[in-house]
Amino acid sequence: MMPAMLPAVANPRAVAVWAGGVAVGLGVGAGALICLAAPASAAPADARGSSDSAAGRGVHGSQPARATGARTAAIGVAPPRMTVPSPSVAPSPSVAPSGSPPPASTGRRRATAVSAVPSLFPCDPRGRLITIYKGTHFAIPNSFGLFTQNVAGTGTFTTDTAYDLGDEDQYDWNKFTGIAFTPLEPDRNSVMVGWRYNLTTQEFEVAPFYNVDKKRILPNEQTEVIAVPAGQAFQFAVDYNGVTLSYGGKTVYKPFPAGLTANVWTAARVSGWFGGNEVAPRTVSYYLNIV
Repeated sequence: MMPAMLPAVANPRAVAVWAGGVAVGLGVGAGALICLAAPASAAPADARGSSDSAAGRGVHGSQPARATGARTAAIGVAPPRMTVPSPSVAPSPSVAPSGSPPPASTGRRRATAVSAVPSLFPCDPRGRLITIYKGTHFAIPNSFGLFTQNVAGTGTFTTDTAYDLGDEDQYDWNKFTGIAFTPLEPDRNSVMVGWRYNLTTQEFEVAPFYNVDKKRILPNEQTEVIAVPAGQAFQFAVDYNGVTLSYGGKTVYKPFPAGLTANVWTAARVSGWFGGNEVAPRTVSYYLNIV
């Protein structure tokens, strides 16, 4: 069929005329197709333009929900892997009560989650727990300090502080806290708060206690001893003037005895000590709050 349609090869002018006609025909056909496709592609733009115009005019105060919604839906569609929230902004795993308003911001959610975690080291208002283990004298943790000018705060005994030595050493005074002026020998020159457990009354007793050149200045049993029940806090203050103790409306003050001189350069805070002569017959503990 093609040989019949082609002009004679011997006539080049005829061949050129035929090729030009074919090109013109193809160009016209392509142009027609483009013109037909143009209205179809322009229709969404025209619809958006009409919707935006209506929104600008604010017909009856309504929003062009149909066009805007379609456009938003088309934009918002995302693959499932994109819907996973970032770990840093993940909502709290706790379920809010029905009808509760959502959190105001992601930061609020994070703060709520953190505050819900209980503290690993809760603060006891009674102070630091001091323990003296069975068969030892010294208290753990140590409360040592240098250049001490005063020690004040509260003390609380518990049922775990009670002990029974089984002999007359039960009346010996243990050391609660205070100031020593010869740190390597706290029993040489010091001012302290003494304590012991009274088996008869089943209460604890506190009193001023001094050492002067290794001589013990014991408290007066009738006037300088305060009874404190388990679970109750007493107040103490030790400085370069003396010892003050208070509980239940009773206050005892005892000044420095003769021969004891304060020296800030050698002053050290005294840690707890059991005894007396004997070690703790069982593990005992109490609370010390230094302010």
